[in-house]
Amino acid sequence: MKLGIKKQVIIFLCITIFISTTATSLEWWLGDINSNIKNMSAGNYNPYREFNNWVNSFLFSDSFIDYLMISCGDEWGYYLACYLRDLVAGTCVYWLTAGLWHITIYGILGKQLFDDKKRSYPDINVMTEQMCIAQASLSLYAALPIVSEYLIESGYTKAYFYIDEVGWSMYTLYFIGYLSLVEIGVYWMHRTLHTNKTLYKYIHLPHHKYNNHASLTPWASIAFHPLDGILQACPYVICLLLVPMHYFTHVILLFFSGVWATNIHDAVYADSEPIMGAKYHTLHHTHYTVNYGQFFIFCDWFWGTLKVPERNEFDKKASKATVEPADYFTYALFGDNKKTK
Repeated sequence: MKLGIKKQVIIFLCITIFISTTATSLEWWLGDINSNIKNMSAGNYNPYREFNNWVNSFLFSDSFIDYLMISCGDEWGYYLACYLRDLVAGTCVYWLTAGLWHITIYGILGKQLFDDKKRSYPDINVMTEQMCIAQASLSLYAALPIVSEYLIESGYTKAYFYIDEVGWSMYTLYFIGYLSLVEIGVYWMHRTLHTNKTLYKYIHLPHHKYNNHASLTPWASIAFHPLDGILQACPYVICLLLVPMHYFTHVILLFFSGVWATNIHDAVYADSEPIMGAKYHTLHHTHYTVNYGQFFIFCDWFWGTLKVPERNEFDKKASKATVEPADYFTYALFGDNKKTK
């Protein structure tokens, strides 16, 4: 089995486990969906809150939830419980997916990837640093789903709870429209974090210190400045205001973006077109001005920032960064110069 196929199998298993775990939550509602939809329209039924309370009850004891409600009030206590739940969920997603990728890349595929000496194992201190940054930033990342939760429950978005509200055909069209807008939004947010000198220097630069085989690891997936991660994920929330989107699909996509970030930071070459796989994102870390997309290569192709990796040159280029991260703007303006490595 080729390396690319192995990676896709692992990704598929992770997606299947994640979606299956989420899908079990749908078993809780046993009422008449049509009746529920009518009650929702009349403002007499809030399935979003009912669902979240049900999920929270599995993670926290009744006494703890009551303590939050009494201490903070019903509204603040509810959202605080949801925040703590999302923090736990985000932490589990990060450590489980990055851990699985670590075992796969440095263990199962270790001989295949490292025995030819074209790349070296990453420094344990670098990985530890990435773990600490990611875990610290998760405390703020977990707040973004709460913002979307508030907007959805308050009726400010076009989100819907039941697929029956729109039907499968419209669900598919809305999903494609939503994902397309999210992809465009992430592309331009990411690109702006590079092209705006202030944002790059103070927000995005810390992540780009990881720019070669020795430092690009699955643990770097969400090792961002907290504001960086939130800015890149905010199109998931903003697009809810523009396109009708199934609630559970939105939640799955938001958390899956963390899984995907793990996949594209392992610096492993594998063909995945039109998917923006690790080979494309590795060049983004070594060349800075290319491959800004998240899931697909289309935005980079359309706006002229796509750089296709060459297999024979990939390990050589990824083993040593083209330029120091701090010198990005000199590089962007003048190309290769005395500060290139």
